[in-house]
Amino acid sequence: MSPTVEVGGRLGRPQWGRGLATEAASAALRFGFEDRGPGRIISIAQVGNDASERVMAKLGMRLDRETVDPACGRPVRVHELTRDRFRALGAATRGVLLNDAEQ
Repeated sequence: MSPTVEVGGRLGRPQWGRGLATEAASAALRFGFEDRGPGRIISIAQVGNDASERVMAKLGMRLDRETVDPACGRPVRVHELTRDRFRALGAATRGVLLNDAEQ
């Protein structure tokens, strides 16, 4: 079984809404799958962080499960992208965002 790794980040408020998170996450996914080869990559967002969940959806990540962050007790959603889905999405995960219809 290949390893699972997490991709994540944080931007200061002045950088919100500029597409930087999507661009950075896309590059991280590309690097992870093309250069490191895990079976899947996950990303975790606190419930209510709609902007982060939109980024994950744009990149083809799907909701895997809801759980609780043991460090702080807050509910979180774990999204995943498998290597097979990454390959199937092709250009969508290489910097070209999915259309709403494809999500």
